[in-house]
Amino acid sequence: MTTPTPSSATPTVAAHPVATNTYDLQAYCYKSGPATLLTGQPAYQGKGPHPVLLATTSPTPLSVNQSPLPSPGETSTAPAHDTYHPDPAKAQLVACVVNKGKGKLVTTCRYNDDFVRYFRQGQYDVTVYEARTGRRLGTTKVVGDDQFKCLAQETFLQGEPQSKTEWLDPSLPAFRKALAPWVNAVKS
Repeated sequence: MTTPTPSSATPTVAAHPVATNTYDLQAYCYKSGPATLLTGQPAYQGKGPHPVLLATTSPTPLSVNQSPLPSPGETSTAPAHDTYHPDPAKAQLVACVVNKGKGKLVTTCRYNDDFVRYFRQGQYDVTVYEARTGRRLGTTKVVGDDQFKCLAQETFLQGEPQSKTEWLDPSLPAFRKALAPWVNAVKS
């Protein structure tokens, strides 16, 4: 006769961990990498598109990470496909995006004669990793938008610098083009 194990017993560690949130995958973007490889992630194989998580270590996240994004071929009536904003447990790729901190001036916005915002076209380096193995697959570059219209009004926080540079992020089509060699690849 066996005795049931109480639920308070020491839990077993999953032999093949899977990402439970975007931060698990974002760890690939740090110099030290993730504490544990996410060996339970889906394999980077088969016909694309392969789900990719766009991540950054920047204190100012990319706007593309903020909301679900449409995927190639999506129409306004079709359900969203999760290629560029996947459930973390389904991501096959991680694209680490780093702002190089340079780019051409797009526009200057002045507010209340005291505050100035310089909007620059960001230049970004992107390194692509396989989520399951942590293997570096390659690098590419992508540039931010080259147009920006100043807002009629802007709210400024007390103590905020009067002069500040803002970097314009790349659009989703720019990321699609830059990441196509990995996202759309047929892998065996």
